[in-house]
Formats: sequence, structure tokens, C-alpha cells
Amino acid sequence: MDKRSVFLALNALKGMTPRLFWKIVQDVADPGRIFSMSEERLTGMGLTREMAGHILHERDPNRIADPEEHRVRDMGGKILVHGDPGYPPALMQIADPPPVLYFAGTILKEDRLAFAIVGSRAASTQGRLNAEKIAGKLAGLGLTIVSGLAMGIDTWAHQGALMAGGRTIALLGCGLDHTYPKYNRDLRERIAEHGALVSEFPMGTPPLPMNFPRRNRLISGISMGTLVVEAAIKSGSLITAKYALDQGRDVFAIPGNIRSPLSSGVNALIKKGAKLVQGVEDIIEEFPDEVRKYLKLNEKKVEERPEGQNREESRIMKLIHNEPVHIDELTRETSMAPAAISSLLMKLEMQGLVRQLPGKLFIRP
Repeated sequence: MDKRSVFLALNALKGMTPRLFWKIVQDVADPGRIFSMSEERLTGMGLTREMAGHILHERDPNRIADPEEHRVRDMGGKILVHGDPGYPPALMQIADPPPVLYFAGTILKEDRLAFAIVGSRAASTQGRLNAEKIAGKLAGLGLTIVSGLAMGIDTWAHQGALMAGGRTIALLGCGLDHTYPKYNRDLRERIAEHGALVSEFPMGTPPLPMNFPRRNRLISGISMGTLVVEAAIKSGSLITAKYALDQGRDVFAIPGNIRSPLSSGVNALIKKGAKLVQGVEDIIEEFPDEVRKYLKLNEKKVEERPEGQNREESRIMKLIHNEPVHIDELTRETSMAPAAISSLLMKLEMQGLVRQLPGKLFIRP
């Protein structure tokens, strides 16, 4: 019995966890022997009766592994087994690494320089913009941005990397054949084109709440460090940060308003020693010398801003900063006609000088 089919078959058993997987595999010299053991021996190793019954019924791991391989192949995905060439080296260093990785897209050697950005699903406008901006800058320097494809901060981190023309990886809390949340269906497709969707869960696994803490350990585990943008005091992002610390990875946090519930978690992280982040430089300076040199070599030239703005454009630009401003406020401050303001804002947006947010709000990019 080959290792690949045994690993796939065991990993696909309902209720299997990485910790249990490695326990039973390390208990035997040849993992293939598991499929010829008695029920008593199997349950004695920690398997449930249901798991043991499934093994006793099949007896041949290929009868479990082959359909799994076909399902992944049919949807254009691929499978990596622990130890395969291409399996992320960073994940081999964590406790209870995933025995099997299912992925769509590509996992490249360059993805070894990965950085995680996570945060609240109910993110504020400023939080979303911070995630997008930092992700874009890091991706533009050559880092792969990692997150969990959730709504809020995760979504904007992935989008920031893609907008910068960089790579991004999404770790899933469900099988590769599930799209969760459905809201991010289009984003999921773009990530598969410019990075990878990765899951340790067998095909058909729904996005159950218990899956996401397991997913979080991979977000931090595959990354050099983790930035928490916004998080309440009880947040899945703080679980990711804890995993990062346990795995010997750096943890970063953006401070927030002390009266905002979304800041309670990040401010607590900073009190406990997380690196306070006000800009991307605060992150980069913590990287090893060889990584900083790589980023410097890959630094993209910033396009020059168009010059020769007329008086009206200059007046508007002086009113738009890092906090969103409504078009009505711009109209009041400049005493210009709404139609004229809209026309100038459109021109400035096309030049990349301002960015429009939902609700007719404008901000510096």
C-alpha cells in the first residue's frame, strides 16, 4: 500500500483530526497495516467504532482514496500529502501538521515568504482600508498575503494583494468543493488564479464552526508573521494570534479606539507584547535581513502623481485625507455645485488620487 492512498484514506475518515492521525500513524511501523487490523486494535489506538467499522468494511485504502482523488481532479484541484515536493515547509514545522492538503491554484516556492492579515468580520471602514492598504504594499514588495476568505478584514486583505498584482492564499474551514461565504464566490475564483485556495479538510466537508480554529492554525503556520487589524476581545483572530505565538511566529496589531469593541482585542494583544503597527515599515523591520533584502530588490517604483492640478482640484485634494469624507461635506466646504464636484472627483479617481467608498464617501488611496 502506497503512502499517498493510506494518508488520503485515513484523513478522509469522518471525525479524523491531525493529532489523532499522527498518533495512530506513529504507533505502527507501516501505516498500511492499519487496514488489516482488528476492530479491537483500531479502537485501542484511539479510533472511534465508526472509523474502525469504515476501515473494516473497505480494507483497501484505494477504495477511499481513489474517489477522493477523482473529485479533486474533476474540479481542477490538486492534492499534496505531507512530505511531497511542494508541501509548504513552514507547515511541516508546526505541531500536528495537516497530513493532506487540497488546493486549487498554485503553491509556489515564493510563497515561503508569506504574511497573514486577519481581523473582524464586522470590520469598520477604517479597518477594511488598513487591511487593504497594508496587504497591497506587502504584496507589491513580493510577499504572499495569507488570510481566511471570511467577510470583513480577510476579504479586504485578499483584495489588497490582488489589486497590487501580488499573490494571495486563502485557507478554508471547509472542503475545497464548498464556497464559504458564498458572498466571496468571485473573490475565490480570483484567488485561485493568482494564488491558491487551500484546505486540510476532505472533500464534502461543510463549513462547521469547529473547523475554523483548525483552519486558523494553518493561517499562522504558513506565514512568517500575523497582523491583526481589528478584533473584539473574543475573536477568532485572537485564536490565530495565539497559534502564531505557539508556533514561534511574530504577532502584529494595529491599535484602535479604546471605546470601540473592535479595538479591545487588538489593544489587548499590544499590551501582551504584540508589535504595534502604524505602517508597513513597522512590519518589515522585524523580518530577517535576507527577507528585507529580497523585498528591497522587489520594490516597485511608485508611479508619479499627475502634476498641474487646477485650482478646484487642489481645493478638493486638501479636504480629502485618510478618513472618509462625504461628497456633501466637500460641496459645503468648497461652495461648488454638486455636479461640478462629482465631475472633478471622477477625474481624480481615474488618476488614482482619490478612492470612492460606498455611500458617496471619498478617501486617499
